Amino acid sequence: MQFLEPLELCYRSLCACGDRVIADGSLLDFLRQVSTFGLCLVRLDIRQESDRHTDVLDAITTYLGIGSYREWSEERRQEWLLSELNGKRPLFGPDLPTTDEIADVLDTFRVIAELPADNFGAYIISMATAPSDVLAVELLQRECHVKTPLRVVPLFEKLADLEGAPAALARLFSVDWYRERINGKQEVMIGYSDSGKDAGRLSAAWQLYKAQEELIKVAKKFGVKLTMFHGRGGTVGRGGGPTHLAILSQPPDTIHGSLRVTVQGEVIEQSFGEEHLCFRTLQRFTAATLEHGMHPPISPKPEWRALLDEMAVVATKEYRSIVFQEPRFVEYFRLVSTSFHLHQIVKCRFLCSDDLVCKCSHGGFSCYYYLLYYIFSNLKYMKVKHTIHSRH
Repeated sequence: MQFLEPLELCYRSLCACGDRVIADGSLLDFLRQVSTFGLCLVRLDIRQESDRHTDVLDAITTYLGIGSYREWSEERRQEWLLSELNGKRPLFGPDLPTTDEIADVLDTFRVIAELPADNFGAYIISMATAPSDVLAVELLQRECHVKTPLRVVPLFEKLADLEGAPAALARLFSVDWYRERINGKQEVMIGYSDSGKDAGRLSAAWQLYKAQEELIKVAKKFGVKLTMFHGRGGTVGRGGGPTHLAILSQPPDTIHGSLRVTVQGEVIEQSFGEEHLCFRTLQRFTAATLEHGMHPPISPKPEWRALLDEMAVVATKEYRSIVFQEPRFVEYFRLVSTSFHLHQIVKCRFLCSDDLVCKCSHGGFSCYYYLLYYIFSNLKYMKVKHTIHSRH
C-alpha cells in the first residue's frame, strides 16, 4: 500500500537516529492500524437483484440487434455469456439506450471500477436462480472496466431456488473459465427471511439445511472450498435466534472453521451497542465455530429425514393457503399490525430486503409481502387461520 511507504520511512528514520521510543509510540500504533484496516476500515459488499442485471443485458442484446436476453432460455444465456467472457470485444458504448434503473446498475459498476479494490468485499446477487445470474455479473464487471473483479456471491432465497442451488453451482464449476476465475474458492449466500416468507419457517429451515448439505457435496466433488454466507435476520421469523445454537445446528462439514453471517439492523444495537457486547458477540461466534469443528453434529437419520420431508409439505401447503390464497389475509394483516400506517408514511414505496423497492398497487398482497416478516413474525396473533374464521 502506497500510504504505508512514507510512514515506514519515518519509522526507520526515527529508529536510525536513536529515537526508537518516539517511533514505537503513536507512529507504530498508526502503522498497525493502517496495516490492519487500510484506508477504508471495513470492506463494503455490493448487493443487487438478479432481475436488474437481466434488464441491463436485455438492453445490450437489443442494442446489438441479436434478440432479447430476457426471452432467451437459460442454456442460450449461458452460451452467449461464456462466449463474450472468452472474447475481448466491448459490448456497448456511451450511446447505449438506458432507463434510470439500467443507468443505476451500470453506474454502480463504474464506481467499483474507480475506487481502490480494498474498498469492496463481495458482489451479492439477490434472488439468484441460475448460473447465468453469476456469469452476468462477471461480464458486467469486465464491461465496466473493473480491474480487480469482486467475488460474485449468489443469494438463493426462495424454496425452489434453494432446491435448484446445488445444480446451479455444479454447472458453474463445470465451466473451465469459471473455475479459473474463482481459484478454488466460492461463497454462497442463503436467505432465511425470504425463504420463510415464501414457504413458512419449518419448510424454509429444513430446505436451508438440505441445500447446504448438497452444496457442500458439489463443492467437494469439484475440489472447491465453499464458504456459506447466512442471511439471517434478528427475529425468529427471519432466521434469528441464539447465535451459539444456530451455528451448532448447521449440517456437518458446512463450516470448516469459517462462515459469514449478516447482522441485521434490528439486532445491531444489542450485539454491538457497547464495547463489552462486541466482545461477547465475537466470543459467541468464535466458540460456536470451533465447537462445530471439534464436535461435528450428527446427520439426521433416514427416518427423521422422511418425517421432516412429509411435515414440510404439509407446513408449506398450510402456510401458503393462508398467506397467499386466503383473500381476507391482507385485511386481517392491516388490522392487527402497523403496516397500514407504514404505508402512509412511505407513500406506498417501501425499501425492503436491503435493496428491493416494492411498488404497491392499491395495498394488495404484493405490497405487503416484504413487510410481512418485519411485522407479522413479532405479532402475538400466531393462530391466523383460526382468528380469520372466527371473525366471520
